[in-house]
Amino acid sequence: MPAARDDYLLRLIQEAAVALRRFRSRLGGGEAPDDVSRDASVAIGTLLGPQRPLLERLDGWSAANLLGDPERVHLWSELLQLQSDAERVSGRITNADALGARSAELAKCGKPLAS
Repeated sequence: MPAARDDYLLRLIQEAAVALRRFRSRLGGGEAPDDVSRDASVAIGTLLGPQRPLLERLDGWSAANLLGDPERVHLWSELLQLQSDAERVSGRITNADALGARSAELAKCGKPLAS
């Protein structure tokens, strides 16, 4: 069964990475930032699954540790940064700063440990 779980996670990560590139292109192409942010939120929900409410309430280290996959943590961080960028474009600087800080925290905590 672990192989099936690994395959599922790999597909999930690949899909999230493709979506992230598409969302960045849309934001850079002038699409409404709120639309891009909303779609990024949906992608985060898919990436995190049913643990999302819990993961969003934890500090970065605990969330990254519970999620357990550095690549998923990295993509979550990147999607949050995209939302931060969309908020900044919309002029909501306080929200942008909060999302950017969470993104940076996760990026720092989600790095794989050196062996």
